[in-house]
Amino acid sequence: MNKLLEEVILKYSKINNNSYDDSKNVTSEFLDSYARDIGLVIKRDRKLKLTNFYDGSRLIGSLKGLRVSTTSKEAFNLCRDKYKLEKFLNDQGFLSLNSKVFTVTEFKEAKEYVDSNPDSAFVLKPLSLAGGKGIELNVTSENFVNSWNASIHAQRKSKVKNPTCIVQRFVSGFDVRVSVIEGQVSAVTLRLPAHVVGDGKSTIQELIKEKNDERILIKYFQKKLIPIDKKLITRLASDNKSLDDILKNNEVYLLSDISNLTLGGESIDITDIVSDEIKEIALNSIASIPGFYSGGVDMMTEDFTKDEAFIIEINTNANHTMHHLPLKGSPKEPFKDLLKILKLKGEIMNNIKIDNDSVVMLNNIYKFSLLKDRYSRKLLEKH
Repeated sequence: MNKLLEEVILKYSKINNNSYDDSKNVTSEFLDSYARDIGLVIKRDRKLKLTNFYDGSRLIGSLKGLRVSTTSKEAFNLCRDKYKLEKFLNDQGFLSLNSKVFTVTEFKEAKEYVDSNPDSAFVLKPLSLAGGKGIELNVTSENFVNSWNASIHAQRKSKVKNPTCIVQRFVSGFDVRVSVIEGQVSAVTLRLPAHVVGDGKSTIQELIKEKNDERILIKYFQKKLIPIDKKLITRLASDNKSLDDILKNNEVYLLSDISNLTLGGESIDITDIVSDEIKEIALNSIASIPGFYSGGVDMMTEDFTKDEAFIIEINTNANHTMHHLPLKGSPKEPFKDLLKILKLKGEIMNNIKIDNDSVVMLNNIYKFSLLKDRYSRKLLEKH
């Protein structure tokens, strides 16, 4: 285990989980509350999964599912293909994981690629699935066959017609989600994989139960419990452990390598302590994509206080709710930021005088537009 990861887990294990008013638990509840606060009206077309925002009689923006109306179709299509996105970002100068793509019929070629790099570990992930489905971490020659079969099975279960896997370099460290709202960094969340910390008395199973009992108290996490399943039992056995083992005091044991919250991962707000460089990487990645202003940038970094990070994927339908309800740390409000910026843009377009509080936001909008212009010129020069 990455030593810094162990230190961070121990640090946050001593901090209590947040508690929340259950009246706000899902996206719609946050949007309704913020709209009332700033004088907007929301109209929904549930059949089309469309949420429209009005300032008086003026439509100022919308959400299609969780995708903001300022997101172009081209940006959506680029971001949904993880491989094409990586190649695009690599061309723009961002760090690359040098991914390879293999279809379900190219098992032999994929295995040969992994076998030819015996000193490296890889991530194996579906080309198009989200939510952590089908992702296999720390893949090597020894476990490649099982990892491949598990990922293909997950894709078939999700009715993917032509299962395809991306094989990319495994980066040990921290999973960070940066929420960018209309060209402004709104929140940064650290996602730790499901884990337990020993007390010298409790079994692993008892430690898991204690954590799940605490998660149940938060409505948002009630369906995001740490699973005790065949995968966990196999993992424990490979480490010569069982659910009945007692961990030493402050001994950290990772129950999973995947930090997805639905698999028992823990979300911690780090907006105020993550490096400015990592925020800038996220902001620039959004700026580099034409027709894109709001999204969630998933990154891996060996140290979130330093200046290097790899972009794993960018979500146009980002779940910003996680920032409103972190398990630990100070909650942030991306959806409130979204409505405030959409309202401001509408006022500017209609020559409505803005108040002094909006000047800073306007300045940030202007700076982001300059950043997008710079990347647009770069693309034009290449063509």
